Amino acid sequence: MKKSVLYIMVGLPYSGKTTFTKELVSRFGFEVISMDDLMDREGLDPVTMTQEDWNMVYSRGYRKLEKLLLEEKTVILDLGNLTRKERDTARAIANRVNVPFKLIYINIPVEEIMARRQKNEETKERGQLVEESMQKALDLWEEPSSDEKFVVYNQQMDLENWIKVNIEV
Repeated sequence: MKKSVLYIMVGLPYSGKTTFTKELVSRFGFEVISMDDLMDREGLDPVTMTQEDWNMVYSRGYRKLEKLLLEEKTVILDLGNLTRKERDTARAIANRVNVPFKLIYINIPVEEIMARRQKNEETKERGQLVEESMQKALDLWEEPSSDEKFVVYNQQMDLENWIKVNIEV
């Protein structure tokens, strides 16, 4: 049996983290911990959430992460991971339960992200972040540094080859 792995999705809103996560789940059946799902389950709106609400959502996500990793599941963590501290927390959980992890940085230029957000405002294909929430994400964003040993994915890359090199199944 293959040992479980934690894949930590990193990127700004509208970068394609959720779309990429869905692709990996459809191919491999990985477990997912999603910020959007956790907020929906609690009936929370990112515009009106208090810091206490955010803390609760992250705490539940991290508890679920540890539980799934202890069950030897491979997990994709899509909790935003905008800051180094958030990524460090996920890595610490993986280390504590002796599970390898890989940081996947969905690297899309900010101009493209803003264009996708604008398009989504018209199409409503996904939940729409209001301007204030989008600006907060941009303000919080800490691009992964080289010492985080991340791998990059973007939609211009050959997906099949990328998966062969970067996904452990």
